[in-house]
Amino acid sequence: MHQRTALCVAAFLAASATGTANAQDSQRYLTAVLGSVHFGADLNDINPGLLLGHRWHVGQGSFQYHVEAGVLYNSYEEVSPIFMAGVSHGLGTIGPVELRGGISVGTAYYPTLAPILERDYGLPNANGYIPLLVPTLTLTDTRYDNIQYRLTAFPGEDGLGALNLSVAFDF
Repeated sequence: MHQRTALCVAAFLAASATGTANAQDSQRYLTAVLGSVHFGADLNDINPGLLLGHRWHVGQGSFQYHVEAGVLYNSYEEVSPIFMAGVSHGLGTIGPVELRGGISVGTAYYPTLAPILERDYGLPNANGYIPLLVPTLTLTDTRYDNIQYRLTAFPGEDGLGALNLSVAFDF
């Protein structure tokens, strides 16, 4: 029951966020999580998932804020609700491709992993929910600006733990 309640609340927040955003600077999107590459661990790299999100600009700067929620099949072969919010900044363009770097914070449900991380590293564990802090690099082909490719880095014990690839589609 905790999973469904958290997922419903997170999806509602993602879908209805942005009281300060201008309609022209606001996009709703669907993210397809494609998979991960893990470093230093033999885990499941096939991690499909779907997230509903909302991103927006505030003011005239190149900062973009986002909130998203959904569910994914995690590296421990469990279904995990996830909620993330964050900010990104324009880094520049290469031809028609816009590059953005950002950071997201949130939580995901890992019933198997959370107790292990709490025991071994003292990470918080709230009934299987663990905190996330992840840097992200996005690439948007400005000719098709309704599609965004994202690489998300997850920290590991000795540095980089995993890279995750996802694709977001505006609607």
